[in-house]
Formats: sequence, structure tokens, C-alpha cells
Amino acid sequence: MQKIPVVHQDGTPLMPCSPSKARRLLKAGAAIRQWTKTGIFYLQLTTPTSAHTQAMVLGHDPGAHYDGVAIATAQQVQMTGMLVVKNHISKKLKQRRNMRRARRFRKTRRRPARSDNRKRPAGWLPPSIQAKVEIRKALLKDLLAIYPITTVVVEDMRIDGNQLKAVKGQKYFTWTMENKRPFYDWIRARVQLVLYEPSDTAQTRHLLGLAKTKKKGEHVFTSQAVDGLALAWMDAKTKDLRVPSFTVWRRPEVPRRQLHRFEPEKGGVRKPYGGSQALGFTKNTVVRYRGTLYRTGGTTKGKLSLHTFDFANKRVTQNAKGEECQPLFVQTWFSKRVI
Repeated sequence: MQKIPVVHQDGTPLMPCSPSKARRLLKAGAAIRQWTKTGIFYLQLTTPTSAHTQAMVLGHDPGAHYDGVAIATAQQVQMTGMLVVKNHISKKLKQRRNMRRARRFRKTRRRPARSDNRKRPAGWLPPSIQAKVEIRKALLKDLLAIYPITTVVVEDMRIDGNQLKAVKGQKYFTWTMENKRPFYDWIRARVQLVLYEPSDTAQTRHLLGLAKTKKKGEHVFTSQAVDGLALAWMDAKTKDLRVPSFTVWRRPEVPRRQLHRFEPEKGGVRKPYGGSQALGFTKNTVVRYRGTLYRTGGTTKGKLSLHTFDFANKRVTQNAKGEECQPLFVQTWFSKRVI
């Protein structure tokens, strides 16, 4: 049975409660409903209570495109999930660079070439790597705010660039070692951090009889979260390994504002593109349109683009009128609970 996270009046995380107890607290007016930015439902108490908690361990298995997460105590598993960290930032930066170079050969407004902007500050990371670090921080920040987590166990993946260079016979560099440091420092400033080797995770997974699928992007517990549970078990020694819930999180990529589209349309016209606003609506605002919930997208010819209110976020129409959309709230994270 899935437990409902509970926090004190002052926001201190308490032990989760059962759904039946949560309903009683809400009915008695002793708690109010709350949601984190990542869409996790929890209760905040309105009456004083004792703050006795048990030690909780968060297992985190970082990957190139997907992360596995699990929270457990010595008795049972609290929750599991998968975080999508895959992005297309490097591809967009390359496209922007090519278009900027092309503009310098046309009679149009352009940014002049510069040669004095190559100095990078200490701790600099590529934008695509920095984005992964920030999204991991954001998820763990929400989990630490509603669960009394005392220890975070992370799989410390290491890549030897020199060995890869010898195998491939070419120059090779990896940011894997660099992007870990700010993430580890951020965790150490809040709770205890424990690191394990990938081989330790695999051995523990086999010891516990946990199966893992080869499809890393599949939205199932056995894709990534299974390693998060194995990491949490190594510190908590959880007795009951039954999984109460599995959730997938991702953040939508909102195109940044551009002066115009990269390629002109018919007639050589370059239309404006991107931005966080469309007809007065912040993008990814949940609206009620003709009795159904949708998310807002961009705008075309004075009409609004609407997308499905689910994890897929597929576009359903580009001809919605702004006055017919009733704004409800802005959703910056997409989540899908599988079990």
C-alpha cells in the first residue's frame, strides 16, 4: 500500500501515513492537501503533533538519459520512480551556432563575431550537462522536503577517458567526472551521502532477485528504479521489498524566444518563434476548454495551441480561442504514475 507523505505545520517532514488515515485527517480538518512542484501529493498538518521519525534512505542511480529513484526504510519501500534527464540542448546550440554564422554573410541584423568570450569561470559545465545537474537537484529537493530522508545513496559511475582513448585510438574527453562534483556537494550540504560502485549495485540486485530490463527508457520499475531500490537496500536493509508505487517525471522543453524562425517561409518571411508567453497565457498552463483540461502551447494567427493534459503532452488543436480557455494553474513538471 502506498503511503501518503506528511509534513508538520512548520514544514518539517514526518513519517508517511496510510490513505485511510489521510482521509480521516482531512475530514477532521487536521490536515490540508498540498502538492510539490513535481506533482507529488502530500498532507500538511494544521494541528500540533510529535515529530518522531524513522531513518529513510534515498537510492539514486544516475544515468545518461534516465535516473532511477527509490525511498525505503528498514521495514518497507515508500516509493520508486524514474526521472527523464534526456535533453536536446547540445543539438539546439549547434543549430543556433550554424544559423548565426550564416547570418554574418547576409545583409541583416546580426551579432558581430567575438574572440574575447572564450574564458570560462571555475566550475563551468556545458549547458546540456548543467541542465541535468539542475533537474536532479530539483527532484531531490522536493523529495527531501516531504520525506524525512537522512541518507542519499548514489551509484558512483566512473569513466576512464584514457582507456577509451586507447581503445578508440582518438582523443576522448568525458564530463562524467566533472558533473558529479556539484551534485555531490549539493547533497552533502543537506544529508549524508554514501557512494557505491556499479558492480556493488549489480551484485545487490542479483542477491535480492530483482530483475532488470535492457530497455532503459521503458516506463516500468525494472528499467531504472530497480537499481535505485538496490542502492537504498544496501544502507537500509529493507525487509519488505514490495513496490507500492512507480512514477515517471520529466520537464518539458519550452523553446526560448527567438527573433524569428531559423528558416524563412514562403515569400521569405521569418515569423517570430519561441518565448514563455502565448496570447497572455504562460506556456504549459492547464486550462479548461469546452469542458476538458488541456495544456497551452504556442500561438499561430491569433489562435492558441492546446495539448493533452497527460504525460505525452500531444497537440490536439491550433485553433483555440483565448477567451474560451479558463486558466487553472501552471504545470512545470509532467508526472505519470504507473503503479
